[in-house]
Amino acid sequence: MLVTCLVLLMATGGRAQSSNSNVLGTFVASTPCTAPSKPLPGIAANAECELMKWKLVLLGNNAANPSGFTLHCTYGLPKQGTTGFMPGSKEVMMEGVCAVTKGTATNPNATVYRLTDNKTGKSISLFKLGDNALHLLDEGMHLMIGTAAWSYTLNRIDNQ
Repeated sequence: MLVTCLVLLMATGGRAQSSNSNVLGTFVASTPCTAPSKPLPGIAANAECELMKWKLVLLGNNAANPSGFTLHCTYGLPKQGTTGFMPGSKEVMMEGVCAVTKGTATNPNATVYRLTDNKTGKSISLFKLGDNALHLLDEGMHLMIGTAAWSYTLNRIDNQ
């Protein structure tokens, strides 16, 4: 069952938001970026990337059925002693459609958001842990494994 849903939108430098979409939720995370396969399309395999900062804003008219997305991610090498990056950090922006499906590699009943970028056709999948947390899945639909310091869980930062 494929249902169009999830919209992740960030503030886009003055771009107008669709008049029929409301902000449903904002999710953020700081995640590792050391996997052999980088966790986000658009990051070169040989990129200097240890840290990623994500911002997702869900949009739509119905919290149970969001309708599209925009994703903003900054990545690079962390600047020691700060929450920022060393010079040379880069950004990836994606926006497009989302489909809600059922099932991960180990849980056939899991709710999964599949986000597909309009420009490139590339996609990522997120496991819905609950209303306040999403976890990144790898291409095999397994939970991404983090480090002792970071996970691949995006947490809601706004009120429901």
